[in-house]
Amino acid sequence: MKQFVTVGMLISVFAVTSVVAGEKEDIARIKVVVAKEMKGAIPTSINRTPIAGLYEVMVPPRIFYLSGDARYAFNGDILDLEKDVNISEQQRGKARRTILNSLDESQMIVFAPKDVKYTVSAFTDIDCGYCRKLHSEIKQYNDLGIKIRYLSFPRAGIGSDSYKKAVTVWCSADRKQAITDAKAGKSLPEKDCPNPVAQQYQLGQMLGVSGTPTLIFPDGQVLPGYVPPKKLLEMLERHASQKAN
Repeated sequence: MKQFVTVGMLISVFAVTSVVAGEKEDIARIKVVVAKEMKGAIPTSINRTPIAGLYEVMVPPRIFYLSGDARYAFNGDILDLEKDVNISEQQRGKARRTILNSLDESQMIVFAPKDVKYTVSAFTDIDCGYCRKLHSEIKQYNDLGIKIRYLSFPRAGIGSDSYKKAVTVWCSADRKQAITDAKAGKSLPEKDCPNPVAQQYQLGQMLGVSGTPTLIFPDGQVLPGYVPPKKLLEMLERHASQKAN
């Protein structure tokens, strides 16, 4: 969207404007405006929010809000203060979870224990110091029942040295050993082949990844940065307990 009003302006607008014709008409109008403003983008869902006259628009994994007349847009989070819940982040998490669940693990480099308790997807960069630290403890994560699924995110971009290293790792006969060697600083003979590195980098950008490592929990929650194995297990257990209650 080109421009967004502030929360205060948005509340004022809804306070003085009348309710538009109906939900179907609102949704149809919003679809037209989104396609125009976002170069043909088609929302996967348009739903009413708890705020009268305001619609949640999802163009995965992006969420934003439009008034029923599709004139005013709000780019921000809706918070339920009574329940202490970020409604917008919950919805973004669902979108991230759906996208990641649609990926085939054959397109990732996976380090998994025999008994998997939790699965964490990790956007990683071969040359990132904290990514290397995380990988140096990969056995400890696995011993705690945590499966790590690596997706490539060469921070310097497509065509960079980090990108070429990620491609080389992917094109190696033993990818797990190759990524272990590369993250240990060993130089690998450069290789090239059909690979998912560029697509995963673009996916990371779409999901809002800006640094590495970026960890994504099974429910789509994002955790930026390195977390020691035992602390990560505690966070996963606490998170799972909160979701169950």
